[in-house]
Amino acid sequence: MNVGFLSRRRRRSLQPARPRLWSRLPTTSLQAALDLVFPAACAACGREMECSDGNEIDYSLCDGCVNQLALFTGPTCGQCDAPVPVATDSQKGCIRCRGRRLWFDETVALGEYAGRLRELLLRMKHSGGNATSLAVAGLMWQRRSDRLRALKPDCVVAVPMHWRRRWAHGTNSAALLAEVFAQRLGARQRAGLLCRRRNTPPQFSLPPSKRWQNVRQAFSAKRSYLIQGAHVLLVDDILTTGATCSEAARTLKAAGAERVSVVVVARTLVH
Repeated sequence: MNVGFLSRRRRRSLQPARPRLWSRLPTTSLQAALDLVFPAACAACGREMECSDGNEIDYSLCDGCVNQLALFTGPTCGQCDAPVPVATDSQKGCIRCRGRRLWFDETVALGEYAGRLRELLLRMKHSGGNATSLAVAGLMWQRRSDRLRALKPDCVVAVPMHWRRRWAHGTNSAALLAEVFAQRLGARQRAGLLCRRRNTPPQFSLPPSKRWQNVRQAFSAKRSYLIQGAHVLLVDDILTTGATCSEAARTLKAAGAERVSVVVVARTLVH
């Protein structure tokens, strides 16, 4: 780690990000009273659930819905986190990322973009999907917290959404996920570090061969954020070809980041 980067961070206060609204919800006795009137429900199917014994409102998924998710449990590629028959060296990559110039260094994914997990991600992208985003973030922390902690990032940043698209969707699921992970990891969330320079067409609307050009130079990094020698945790919802996260990582490294790790909810295996 670059010593200069650490000293700058101390001058700018390297305290864990302050909990936002979602983590300042009513707790203890008031929470117990609210649970009696408004029982906790699964964010996916709406089924009533038992209340959590913790000190925070538990945005959760029921066991039935979790069991329907295509979560990764076996060995995965060290770079893109796609399932592989045996452990794959991260430098060589798997058949899905081998031969591509990916600017990020590793990926942590929850599962495959299919079935119930795909339904949840689509719900997260639209107005009213914040509870689903928090539930998915909670599940990801439950299943991947060891790997996320082991990364020891200096800061967390979401892949930015153009303001027009955010206005149209009414939410920004990647930013909300980034906020949750930053708070859990005790790392700073750098919400304004990356900017989307232009409103690019959605990647899903383009064939894989066109996606790399679509996001070329689509991002910029603000010079007011000092990230020289930093390890940045880059958060997005889905990884398909890796073009978007790779371009965002390239921008971060051009701004001085030493390492960029990607965390996504889902990894597309067919593209």
